Amino acid sequence: MIFKLSIMFIFSILLSSDTPEAIEENRKYQLIPSIGDKELVFLDGKSVNFSDLYKDGPLLLSFWFLGCGPCVAEMKHLSKFNAKYNDTGFKVISVNTDTRNKGKVKSFFKKKKYTFDMVFDLNGKNGVLKKFGGSSCPYTVLVNTDGTIYSKHLGYERGDEIMLEKEINELIKYNKSISSLDSINQVDKTKK
Repeated sequence: MIFKLSIMFIFSILLSSDTPEAIEENRKYQLIPSIGDKELVFLDGKSVNFSDLYKDGPLLLSFWFLGCGPCVAEMKHLSKFNAKYNDTGFKVISVNTDTRNKGKVKSFFKKKKYTFDMVFDLNGKNGVLKKFGGSSCPYTVLVNTDGTIYSKHLGYERGDEIMLEKEINELIKYNKSISSLDSINQVDKTKK
């Protein structure tokens, strides 16, 4: 019986979609979902053109709600990453999924003095979070400048920020290569 369970466990790992090859495949080919310009709004109420958020550099989206302890714990690290890598074009956008108590959320956000911008998802957890494949928070999505998803992460535990920072560095490096290829392609077009 133990032998059968061991064999089943090994096969489940081998067939898992979280193999390095599957992760790499998802990084390069999964397009971001369509986000309407009336789904997200900044704190001041202005609507967000989603493609404007990642056109100048890679993006980290952090979905959260006010009563989520792990979300709040992660946000202090995201604020540091946003400041540290800002000169690379990288930025963090915090997406709040609370549908009530927007005043409390605004007050909390302003009090913490985070270095990143925050937007409200007007449809809460059934909006952009769901479009990106999430169902609970914290949920983090890294987005490339070409409109693809680099990676997704559910949850936060102390120490996760170390691996996340490593991945942010990989994201920045990958997007520099995208930018270099785009520049080469533009030069090639002008020569023709």
